Amino acid sequence: MPQSHVVAMHRWNHVNYAIPPERMPLVEQCIDAVFPWEKFVAKPYLLGYRFSDDLNEGALYFRPVPEAGVIDDALQRLRSQDAALDGALARLEQIEADWADHTGFMVGSVAEWEERLATIRRLEHERPEFGLRVVDVLVPGDGRSQTDYLHQAFIRLGVLGRLRNTFEMQARRS
Repeated sequence: MPQSHVVAMHRWNHVNYAIPPERMPLVEQCIDAVFPWEKFVAKPYLLGYRFSDDLNEGALYFRPVPEAGVIDDALQRLRSQDAALDGALARLEQIEADWADHTGFMVGSVAEWEERLATIRRLEHERPEFGLRVVDVLVPGDGRSQTDYLHQAFIRLGVLGRLRNTFEMQARRS
């Protein structure tokens, strides 16, 4: 057997989002209401959540970046002037969820997945300022799921902006 040159396993350990500064409080409220993560830092320049006691197991960060708001506003403004841009953005909003940029995470059980999905669907209506939208749901046996064990829900958070705003919540059937 050939000797491996890989000394340690490579793995993702965090995701960072640049968001418009004025949205930081709303992003914090949204994440706190929707997702199971532990908030471990909340400062004007950094909002951080971890997925376990070990930061190396995964963390999510939000940073206030004014240019993120400038880009988001420009995209909205230019849509009406540029049919190709409008079409591309519309397609990204409608494309099959698994094909769009998204960040995936797994919850502990199908029961937790179902409970969180119900909460998200409720908050879609109760907290419209979050811009929450369940884009798609795939479950074993539905004819669309890629596996016979994985539950998947794609959740769009409009409060993050027009791009890179989707999370995939997964649970494994035991």
